[in-house]
Amino acid sequence: MTNIDVGMMRNAIKSAIKNLDVNKDMVNALNVFPVPDGDTGINMFLTIKSAGNYALAEETNHCGELARALSKGALMGARGNSGVILSQILRGFYMGVEDFKELDVKAIKRGFESSKEIAYKAVMKPTEGTILSVVRYMSAFAVSNQSKFSDPIEYLEAIYAEGERALEKTPEMLPVLKEAGVVDSGGKGLLVLLRGAIDGLKGEEVQYTAEVVETKTQEVVFDENIKFGYCTEFIIHTDNTDQHDADTLKEELLKFGDSLVCVKVEDIIKVHVHTNHPGKALELALERGYLTGIKSDNMRLQNAEVRRAHEEEQQKKYEALQAEEEKAPQKEYGFVAVASGEGIMNVFKDFEVDEIVSGGQTMNPSVEDLTKKIDKVNAKNIFVLPNNSNIVLTAEKAAEFSDKNVIVIPTKTIPQGISAMINFDFDLDLDDAIETLNESIKAVKSGSITYAVRDTTVSGKKINQGDYMGILESDIVSSSDDIYDTILETLKKGIDEDTSIVTLYAGEEVTEVQMDEIIEKLENEFDDITIEGLMGNQQVYYYLISIE
Repeated sequence: MTNIDVGMMRNAIKSAIKNLDVNKDMVNALNVFPVPDGDTGINMFLTIKSAGNYALAEETNHCGELARALSKGALMGARGNSGVILSQILRGFYMGVEDFKELDVKAIKRGFESSKEIAYKAVMKPTEGTILSVVRYMSAFAVSNQSKFSDPIEYLEAIYAEGERALEKTPEMLPVLKEAGVVDSGGKGLLVLLRGAIDGLKGEEVQYTAEVVETKTQEVVFDENIKFGYCTEFIIHTDNTDQHDADTLKEELLKFGDSLVCVKVEDIIKVHVHTNHPGKALELALERGYLTGIKSDNMRLQNAEVRRAHEEEQQKKYEALQAEEEKAPQKEYGFVAVASGEGIMNVFKDFEVDEIVSGGQTMNPSVEDLTKKIDKVNAKNIFVLPNNSNIVLTAEKAAEFSDKNVIVIPTKTIPQGISAMINFDFDLDLDDAIETLNESIKAVKSGSITYAVRDTTVSGKKINQGDYMGILESDIVSSSDDIYDTILETLKKGIDEDTSIVTLYAGEEVTEVQMDEIIEKLENEFDDITIEGLMGNQQVYYYLISIE
């Protein structure tokens, strides 16, 4: 039996990244909806790649510390729901193993147990049949079967096998998976990572090509209440070879110290202790022999010096930021919006959105991407419009990182985000402003027109590869080989007696002439509704549709 050390853990991280890099397209293809924006695999890959960059740049010989760097890197680079949930799984694993320099069976059990707890807490309404179910099954197996294993790698192989069994059950837990004939993509991505990690632990040669960041953000931690102020170390050279002598010394030192390491090898006792009375420790040592390697550092002074230097650095940054902000008065409200396509970005800019984060279905921005944009907005209150259901959780994590007052308005589509800006009044007080934005989301129905990347069946309807598909909110409501027929059927499903205006945002593959022709036909079909068009230039979707 061999515990997992830092070197083995580094190999596991590299191999896990490599395995998901190779298989990310396969994970993408498992998305329930056969649209060309299936990005679970790429989101998880970019998240684990960021995690690896942080971890592999960490100089440590402690698995818990390496897990901490992995967790931080995952959160900073998390993209989409799958990436954020993966970051929480890794955070939970770190919290379970943080005290372990090397990982044994007990550490792994704690890691999986904590992963499940933290991952479920991260999601307001956990859905079974997803990556969460796979984590839950593996955690339960790890807890119930720890006593059967002594080798951590064999233990991980068994946990992985349980994860495979759980993944196969996901279609039974989530009907949409069964109907589409696939297993959960996030759960599969997690198992791809675990498979790669286990292979790396076994010492298999893995070529790692992902770029490792040269610099990383260090978190400065101060101990406000240092109980024992002197870090004291020494070596005792003694004629007494009885191990009991070292055990007795331990008991005596623990009466006035902690963080004790006291190791006896033949005629040498190596001692490390934190204490307020280094003299007493040295007196006890001198009773047993002569001393070498004496060192006693005042940790309170060290802590104060580090704090002073850190505070000076922070003050300089603050003064620089203040000087920058003084150039322009701080306004009451600011906006950050996620969008893709030059036309759609221009719409948000026209409605006074301060910062645009490039992204959407094909490329979810990370927590770090959003945080950088939030930091650039000089406003008392900053609203973030994710404009995609897969980015809301990422935006919420970015808001937690910011020192500013950041409010995430959970817009799940571009039409919802535009509706929010159209109806916003900059003269409202904060509570009314938030209420107005949230009410604006409800006032619009969102649709889109794309194409099927494979044959499938949704809600009993056969969809052929290459067919146009009409999606209303989150449901596929129409499909055919004719784009106008698909748009018309989608609108008929979405328009009701309260509808007064429909706006089409044409994608990058649509010409303005084609859009105008479709609008002319629709005006003849819906003569009491205003039909408008705008070149959005977005990828993936031929049209985004706003129904108000």
